[in-house]
Amino acid sequence: MAPPPPPLGQRLLGHLRPMILILLMAQAWSVTILTLLLKLDLRTLFTYDTLRHKAFGRMWAKYGDLMSREMPLNTAALLATVRGTVLDLGPGSGSQLYQFTPGQIDVAYGVEPAVDLHVLLRAAAEKRGFEGRYKVVTAGAEPESLVPALAREGVIGEGGAEVFDEIVCVRVLCGVPRQEEVVKGLYRLLKPGGRLVVSEHVVNPWRLKEGSIVARGLQIGYHLLGWKFWAGGCCMDRDTEKSLKEAGSWSKIALERSQSWAVIPHIVGYLVKA
Repeated sequence: MAPPPPPLGQRLLGHLRPMILILLMAQAWSVTILTLLLKLDLRTLFTYDTLRHKAFGRMWAKYGDLMSREMPLNTAALLATVRGTVLDLGPGSGSQLYQFTPGQIDVAYGVEPAVDLHVLLRAAAEKRGFEGRYKVVTAGAEPESLVPALAREGVIGEGGAEVFDEIVCVRVLCGVPRQEEVVKGLYRLLKPGGRLVVSEHVVNPWRLKEGSIVARGLQIGYHLLGWKFWAGGCCMDRDTEKSLKEAGSWSKIALERSQSWAVIPHIVGYLVKA
């Protein structure tokens, strides 16, 4: 049974939180563009993907640690169980690495497209005690970017392979292009018996008892205000649970909904590859 929603005041603050994030992200975009203009770096300025990664990296470097303290449900306990050979997708500045248990991880590959965050990510890995067992990889989550990057690291062949014991996605599938294709690509990289571990924000389940039509309406409103643009491609309206379940054959699915009353509800848990 889902827990009851919080008091009205807390719900109102939660509904307004995306507007605060929009303002922070708009500030990061403005400072990034101004910096590039002063440097006369027109190439980066007119390359959208590079520009958005720089803007997001600026915002996340400043506020990522604070935002990572507010993860739903049992995200921390779940990440503490990750082990073996791990693909950590979109780790940002490494603000979640303190929740891993380095002693039970043989090697982890942190795939992060925002190169401006790599210095912070490597520093976080060393501080957490990975001792060289956390490899930072420059790539996106799309198969055409991810698979060649992992091949260059010597992890897989160009065609891909079932090599990972665990794949971790924490607030990343909301923003990847072609989500269904990405998730199917991740499924192919998992070993049989491997886990896809997720903590992702999703479309509000307003048709269910625990959902909220008000929160779903606000999701639509925030998108109209430019949420996806300011947030570097992040979407509030993705049915990520459906994409995960349909990616392949799973022997176990253990996903829970969290904060279904909210504008930014989550699913947390894991799926085990058959």
